Amino acid sequence: MSIFSDYMFLLESGVIWAILLISCFCYGLLIELCFINTHTEAWFNRTQNWLKSITITLSTLPLLGLLGTITGLLTTFFRMSQENGFNIQEVISGGIAEAMFTTQLGLIMVIPGLLMLAYLNAQRNKWVALHL
Repeated sequence: MSIFSDYMFLLESGVIWAILLISCFCYGLLIELCFINTHTEAWFNRTQNWLKSITITLSTLPLLGLLGTITGLLTTFFRMSQENGFNIQEVISGGIAEAMFTTQLGLIMVIPGLLMLAYLNAQRNKWVALHL
């Protein structure tokens, strides 16, 4: 078996998909605002409109990771009660793997977003200093 087939069960988690989709949305918007658009007054106004929303949306990623942790642990305990002790190692390892992976994913995915957000704020401050 390959390493990928061992972890395919993680793709069944709605929390993982939510983290990935929110990350892609934020990264796409931040890449556009930081690196693609020219810095005009329209750009500045657009960044003003999106800044709070991006900040709030990025802050949900670690919280979704925590939600995934709780979901994974609850799944583990539920399966343990259903299995009555049979294959307990397999039940525990799958649920704990999901719990830890979602936490890690939520934390890892927020870091580049926060860095790009800081870069966008620096660009906005520079634009303000040049145009006042």
